Amino acid sequence: MQASIILFLDFDDVLNTRENLARGELFDPDKVQVLNRIAEMIEFEIVVTSTWRLGATAEELEELLITAGLHADGRVIGTTPYLEGETRGAEIMAWLQQTPKPVSNFAILDDRDDVAPFKSRLLQTRPGKGLCEEHIGELTEMLAA
Repeated sequence: MQASIILFLDFDDVLNTRENLARGELFDPDKVQVLNRIAEMIEFEIVVTSTWRLGATAEELEELLITAGLHADGRVIGTTPYLEGETRGAEIMAWLQQTPKPVSNFAILDDRDDVAPFKSRLLQTRPGKGLCEEHIGELTEMLAA
């Protein structure tokens, strides 16, 4: 089994902002296109960390991303478990420990920073800004390392 590169992906303030949500758009097309540009450079699979995972399956989340224009067909392989009272880092650790899939590398794309012990693997976006062109080089480098 070939080892995978994993992107642990949050949605809010990464692929959208409060501004586009207020307009009724689930995802900001510009942010989706930035992630598509990264996907053209690096072959990675997605594990959703967003709280959106609490009300939807991985397949439903992938369909939302595809509808938004993300080239995600077959990329969304799961979601992190919900561990009440735990940090996002603990949820990522639990996913990494339980997956039978060998993972060669991973990055975390999130506006939150509660990802210890994986802070060196975090590309943190700013609320209201989300994923921007300026993040392409850093995230590509993280995923390729």
